[in-house]
Amino acid sequence: MQHSPSSFFYLVVAVVFLLITWLGYRLLTRWHPVYSSRIVKYSYWLISAGALLTMAASRSLRPADGYMGFFMQALIYAVYTWVISLLVLLPVMFALYCIRFVLRKMRNKQEAAEPEIEDGKSQISRRDFLRGVTAAAPLASLAISSGGVFIGDNYIAKQHHALSFANLPEQMANYKIAQISDTHIGPFFGMEKLDRVLTMIVQEKPDILVITGDLIDDLNLLTPTMERINRFFSTIPQGIYYCWGNHEYFRNIAAIREAWKHSPVTVLENNSRKVLEGERPFYLLGVDYPWADKKEDQQTKRRGFINRALSGVPDEAFRLLIAHHPDFFDNSFENNIPLTLAGHTHGGQVALFGKSLLPVQYKYMRGLYRQNGNYGYVSVGTGHWMPFRIGCPAEVTFFTLKPSFPGLSART
Repeated sequence: MQHSPSSFFYLVVAVVFLLITWLGYRLLTRWHPVYSSRIVKYSYWLISAGALLTMAASRSLRPADGYMGFFMQALIYAVYTWVISLLVLLPVMFALYCIRFVLRKMRNKQEAAEPEIEDGKSQISRRDFLRGVTAAAPLASLAISSGGVFIGDNYIAKQHHALSFANLPEQMANYKIAQISDTHIGPFFGMEKLDRVLTMIVQEKPDILVITGDLIDDLNLLTPTMERINRFFSTIPQGIYYCWGNHEYFRNIAAIREAWKHSPVTVLENNSRKVLEGERPFYLLGVDYPWADKKEDQQTKRRGFINRALSGVPDEAFRLLIAHHPDFFDNSFENNIPLTLAGHTHGGQVALFGKSLLPVQYKYMRGLYRQNGNYGYVSVGTGHWMPFRIGCPAEVTFFTLKPSFPGLSART
């Protein structure tokens, strides 16, 4: 079953983009006369229309090998910088409106208290100040957008977490797990970046690597991606494990499933694998993406997936669950699973003081959660489908498991 966005979805995106473009221009022309000139008007709309067409072409007219070349790639980044700057411009203009409202209130109060003092100098200076700031608002928006696109798209952080467990098997002391998630290999995550991420993982020498879904968006890059991961497999002592995300279904789950059949990587789809033997063995569990239109149906699917994954796993085993959707944390906490790793949210990609600023929110949005000694971790993603991050850098995550002692808590 495919879940790709419909043509209607892309039409809605185009309409919303044009609406934002129109609103931004209207605000600028109302605030500063320089933006009302014919040359500025035509340039603004020509660039915006060209940006929309370029984005559409970059998605539908990609070369067979998936590589667009340096100049096309630079053009795509410039286009996204322009588009995102329009989105940034709206809150910037709103902030300026609030400042103008406050200054106007202050001026009216001052004039009411001291009507005899009215030489106009204060009013002129405030008006000129606001006009100057308004004229510079698009430049500020472009600067923010450029930083979010170019720095946010290229910087990948290493996140380290030491987690303590009261029931950790002896053979798993200092066990290291690497996680990547939501790479979205395609226009903004090519083979060079994948090589870079794999090198970062090798340097940390983890015992195991888990990939929590949304690995690839451009199927033209599926073959070189699989070749690299298959070669890389031998560098991870106890293997690589993978679970489906929603974008595997968006693209072509049948083709991606077939590619994984010829790989040494273990795909976990509502089942489990024993990783370490012992009196208390280590089992890795994985679940599918819980597609459902209604919340109640999704909850039912999650319970069914978890029950299937737990089937045959001894009660005394130490269990690690990998899932793309972090809502599985509710199920893993209910079933006393010590550690669950997920992705999907991208952490919102835009955050302030660690909190996502985007309107789409999840119960488990980003980072580490703990309940009754069990952990859940939501990766903010190693890549993204839109090249823009502020306050939420892409990451490769490493977890070191520690036995807990009285008075010892998790270090993150």
